[in-house]
Amino acid sequence: MGDNDLGDTATTRSVVITGGAVGLGRAMAQRFHALGHQVLVCSRTQRELDALAAELPGTKVLRADVSLDTDRRALVAAAGEFGADVWINNAAIVRAHDYRSSFTLDNDRARDELEINFAAPLELIRLFLQHRRTAGIEGAPATIVNVNTPGALFPLEANLLYCATKAGLHLFTEALRRQLAGTQVGVVEIFPPSLDTRLARDLEVVGQSDNGDQVIREVGDACVEGILAGTKVVLPHPAAAMMYEMFANTFEDEFIDQINASVQRRPGWDAEG
Repeated sequence: MGDNDLGDTATTRSVVITGGAVGLGRAMAQRFHALGHQVLVCSRTQRELDALAAELPGTKVLRADVSLDTDRRALVAAAGEFGADVWINNAAIVRAHDYRSSFTLDNDRARDELEINFAAPLELIRLFLQHRRTAGIEGAPATIVNVNTPGALFPLEANLLYCATKAGLHLFTEALRRQLAGTQVGVVEIFPPSLDTRLARDLEVVGQSDNGDQVIREVGDACVEGILAGTKVVLPHPAAAMMYEMFANTFEDEFIDQINASVQRRPGWDAEG
């Protein structure tokens, strides 16, 4: 990542993982801990946090719901005291939706996915960067990591809200990386395969049952390796890599530069009022 690189991968890092008590988040927490890095994990479930803290001595845990502004601010405050320099937005939810069904039409099941999958990562990134500025540590290397899904790259009908929120997060991540180029903050995006966790309880996903605990651990290890190496796009499994290569944005950087040059912020856009 050039001037965004964390530098010496042997240096101890302080890592925050949202939704890190189970699944891929837990696997990443285990790997960071095994490598001697400091870890702070948040989750909505205290029982799972207690189990993780018992398993990984020294790991800090915080019960927090990232869809709530008060909890987001509490998490960033704890991260500031912790000295966090790696922020991993991993928390997400997946629900089935069918806009032909009375169940979907009669129930607002979109709001939680919009808040947790999209609004929360953006707000946590803003608060994390704001803390770095306020604390006077913008000159120190840091990394922001957004955990995404290959489903962000093409339309998924069964869980279209997850698909849409992750697609938004993908474009935000790519634009943020360009915006933060030249700063000390690197931006990493991870595309794991479909894993056999509790994330997609509403769905039947072909091949997901093959990706149980062992694969989750392997994917977690590969994610941590990619994060510490400063890899911009981490593809920790052959299936995820194949789908990314098939469906990811194929525009050349030069073309994106040209488009960006044609859309600029007006002078005074950030004036008060």
